[in-house]
Amino acid sequence: MGDEGAGLPIEAPGLWRWLRRYIQLRWLAIGAVLLGMLVARFVLGIGVLLFPVLGVTVAIAFYNVLFSIWQQQHERRDGSTVGEGASASSEATLAEVLEHGTKARWSRRIAFAQIVTDIVALTVLLHFVGGIETPFFLFYLFHVGLGSIILSRRDAYVVMGLAIGLFVLLIGTEFLGWLPHVHLEGFVPPDLYRERAYVAAVLVGFVTTLTVSTVGTTAFMAELRRQCQRHARANERELEELDRMRVFFLSLASHDLKTPLAVIANYLQVILDGFVGEIDVNSETQRRWMERANVRVLELIRLINDFLDVSQLDPERVLAEMERVALSDTVQRSVNEVRPRAEERGVTLRVELPLQLPPVYAAPRRLQQVITNLLDNAVKFSPRQGEVVLEVRQHGDRVRVEVVDAGPGIPLPYMPHVFEDYFRARRKEFVPGAGLGLSTARKIVEAHGGQIWVESPCFEGGKGSRFLFTLPGGHRDAGDSEE
Repeated sequence: MGDEGAGLPIEAPGLWRWLRRYIQLRWLAIGAVLLGMLVARFVLGIGVLLFPVLGVTVAIAFYNVLFSIWQQQHERRDGSTVGEGASASSEATLAEVLEHGTKARWSRRIAFAQIVTDIVALTVLLHFVGGIETPFFLFYLFHVGLGSIILSRRDAYVVMGLAIGLFVLLIGTEFLGWLPHVHLEGFVPPDLYRERAYVAAVLVGFVTTLTVSTVGTTAFMAELRRQCQRHARANERELEELDRMRVFFLSLASHDLKTPLAVIANYLQVILDGFVGEIDVNSETQRRWMERANVRVLELIRLINDFLDVSQLDPERVLAEMERVALSDTVQRSVNEVRPRAEERGVTLRVELPLQLPPVYAAPRRLQQVITNLLDNAVKFSPRQGEVVLEVRQHGDRVRVEVVDAGPGIPLPYMPHVFEDYFRARRKEFVPGAGLGLSTARKIVEAHGGQIWVESPCFEGGKGSRFLFTLPGGHRDAGDSEE
């Protein structure tokens, strides 16, 4: 097999772009042949046979249409690349890579067929435009060079041998009189194709040029493929190391960081509640600082939870937790969780709920997490003594939740990125967080079959942001998917 499979998974995505451009270039070549034929015949007065050349051009156009249709069908059917929708298991990833390599090998067979077809068509066309009398035999170099780049070394040598063999066969049969020679009257002397020295010089130069260029190009491409493979293996090792670090960090975060912080938060709350004795009633500062310390510890716990959620959040887990949920109860729990942080900043929370709100089919803990994240985000960016509004509405068979704040708003360049992992807009004032709250909310809402988006600004003066998400109503059965 030689190096036929070298670098296939790495080069496969670009191979289709090569083939698409190759088809486009063939259309340009067809146009150039037709234009050149007309100019030679009617402007320069060169005796070109119109109908044979036109017949070859029509044949090239016909098989180019076939290759173009095949290309379009393939791109619609197999437009995805390795890595899209890949599962977390190494077995699935390996299967996708092998499938991608198989598609790449099949694509190279199609590329080989196109190049071979073009070389045969070029040979026929050369016969009708003068054979060795025309300089257009140099177009063999284009096809052989392209084959040396995108084909395996073995196939590239086959293409080179085919080009040399067909050209030598054409020139030889015309020289010996076995094939009638088509002379370009008015362009070169009539007996040039029978001049031994000229024919020998052209053939030696042609064979030498094709051989040297093919050997050099295939050697260069083989080395390039080897380097790509070395880089790919190095990247795989780096990814494996990063995955081990991720597992270690999750273990560290869940056991060695989160547990002690939770204990500290419990101790502080026990002291604040007076279970171990009253705090000095004459020192309001003690209580205030202890309350602030408790808030900061809870923020660290939430930060750790965000890291754990973004790394472990799986739509299948969300679906497994789904049940009929009273949205009003979930909203109230989220408001109660965020209210202490809002009061610390002097932010008022206002909730607007309809009297008759149908249940939704959702994962209760995850839905509360979404609403809490949106409320917490709104409180963080609201000005002191500001207001955050949480409104729930019924829209047909869907429920829409809105969280509106009067903060500084989101600059237009940041709008497409607010729901991305670890994205944080640059601001003058430091705001704690890892940039995971909104991305986690997006993943949870989409796992429920809903949508989430942001509108900003929503008040005069370029202020305020409105975060909205929708959920299907509670009529859905488990496992149903959104239409």
